[in-house]
Amino acid sequence: MVFGVLLLHIGEIWLFGFTGWWLTEIAGIGQLAGYETFIFIDYVFFSAVSYTTVGYGEIYALGPVRFLYGTLALTGFVLITWSASFTFIEMQKHWKFRIPPHH
Repeated sequence: MVFGVLLLHIGEIWLFGFTGWWLTEIAGIGQLAGYETFIFIDYVFFSAVSYTTVGYGEIYALGPVRFLYGTLALTGFVLITWSASFTFIEMQKHWKFRIPPHH
């Protein structure tokens, strides 16, 4: 289950990376700044940094594409939090050691 959730997060990061690349490089809606030139994997990296809300700051978005990355940060925060809660609840169902109730 944990690996499945992790793969879903990675898939979403790549999907947002592709979307960011397409919006900036193909559609011309905003741009990324911070490097001299950008290749596709830079968009995936920025997507991962935004999704995990790490925010290193070495790359930043300019123009309307900023909304995509703001939405990505919120989405990542919500889904990572939900995944952690879901994983905890599922693991708790299968733990053999249980703390007895207080009397």
